[in-house]
Amino acid sequence: MTYTPTLGGAAPAAGEPPRDAVSIFERHRAELRASKRMWNILALAIFAVCLVLSVWVSRFYPERLAEGVPRIFEYFGTITPDLQWNMLFEGRGEDGRAVPGSLTFWYTDFWTYMTLLWETILMAMTASLIGAGVAFVLSFPAAANLAPNSWVFWISRRFLEICRGIPEILMALVFVFMIGIGPLAGVLAIAIHTMGALGKLFAEVNENASSRPVEGITAVGGTWAQKMMYGVVPQVAPNFFSYALLRFEINVRASSIIGFVGAGGIGQELNRVISFYSDDRVMAVLILVVLMVTIIDLISERIRLGYIGRENFA
Repeated sequence: MTYTPTLGGAAPAAGEPPRDAVSIFERHRAELRASKRMWNILALAIFAVCLVLSVWVSRFYPERLAEGVPRIFEYFGTITPDLQWNMLFEGRGEDGRAVPGSLTFWYTDFWTYMTLLWETILMAMTASLIGAGVAFVLSFPAAANLAPNSWVFWISRRFLEICRGIPEILMALVFVFMIGIGPLAGVLAIAIHTMGALGKLFAEVNENASSRPVEGITAVGGTWAQKMMYGVVPQVAPNFFSYALLRFEINVRASSIIGFVGAGGIGQELNRVISFYSDDRVMAVLILVVLMVTIIDLISERIRLGYIGRENFA
């Protein structure tokens, strides 16, 4: 009797029953499922241990939250201005002073706040442009499929990791010590963090780009720079633009915070009014900051969606 080979293996040895390809496949699949189940259980156990430890370290207990939530409203009650309806829209008196209880009195330094808000926006804009420009250049050697060699890839990746691994406020402290108090320290701190964050995002977009245009340019003798410029950039430009705008929104918020360490912007004024216990001024600045961030987010979202939409329907 002759043996007809089954799918998936050689003929069995003499005296050995024929192996069934289906049974072999099912047994292998069962082993894989058991191995996957074991790893899932192990990962779940590690996650549970980490969760319990984090709750214990942070003391994230329900009773603490229940006690702390009312204090939020108490704080906002202390910084709410004492406005009086009968004097709400009163202007300045003959002596040039604002009437207590009026909006004019509450926002006595309104134009100072607006100047600092504009400074904050310019800080975020400058830092975003610098950071996005450097991230654009480094994103190509930092992409695994586009880097000229492994050393360039490794150095580019590690540099971007260092840039985004240091918090903006810590870098702002260093730059304030180096070059003094002012917006320049804030711009440099945010720009460095931006190039690290955007560089990673840009590199991941590059890694997902199609290789066919690059192969075509390679076939006609194009240089590495030409392959990047003409083979990759047209594919990734919409995503680059979208990520850069999103990062600008984040930088506006960051610019409002790093002023606490003397890096300029509205955050510096907010730190001043908090330090001098000017509670009503704290609320005045906070309202303007929230309005600024909200308006910029809405405008940026419209621009981003409009740009991506034109690309998709071109």
